[in-house]
Amino acid sequence: MRKFFGKKQVVIGTLIVALGVAVYLNYYLTDSSIGTPDTNPPTTQSKPSDNELGEALNVNSDKVETSYFEQARENREKSRDEAVDLVKEVLDNVKADDEQKQAAATAIAVMAKAIEQESCIEDLIKAKGFADCVVYIEGDQCSVVVKSDDLTVQDTSKISQIVTAQSNILPQNINIVPMK
Repeated sequence: MRKFFGKKQVVIGTLIVALGVAVYLNYYLTDSSIGTPDTNPPTTQSKPSDNELGEALNVNSDKVETSYFEQARENREKSRDEAVDLVKEVLDNVKADDEQKQAAATAIAVMAKAIEQESCIEDLIKAKGFADCVVYIEGDQCSVVVKSDDLTVQDTSKISQIVTAQSNILPQNINIVPMK
């Protein structure tokens, strides 16, 4: 009888876990380091302070600081690109057999579906009147960071309904975070 978990399954599983960890760390590090509330009013200075990182500022004529949401999307794309590169290495590996290649192709399909769902959810949330948002889908979990000074119960309900309708993620697995 064949072993259920061979080297191939372990490699693919490791790649999928690495992708999940990369996306989570990207979200966690971006969320905790950008967009902190400003407790001191800004003074005249040539460089923006850490408290102003969530705002789009014209630093000089050539550079414009990106908003939290733009930066979060860039970081998410970068993490995904790195994960796709890892999976492509498995696909391009001449030593990989059909089972490994099929698992890698499945991983890419899962990532593509998550990307499509995230984009659709973001567009629909913005269509409901929110200024901006960024969505992270990882398996059966979804985190939504939405630009809002004060989220009401109705707002969170709208967002949860959109996420559930577009991704079939259960409401208890949806985390909604307001960001000013």
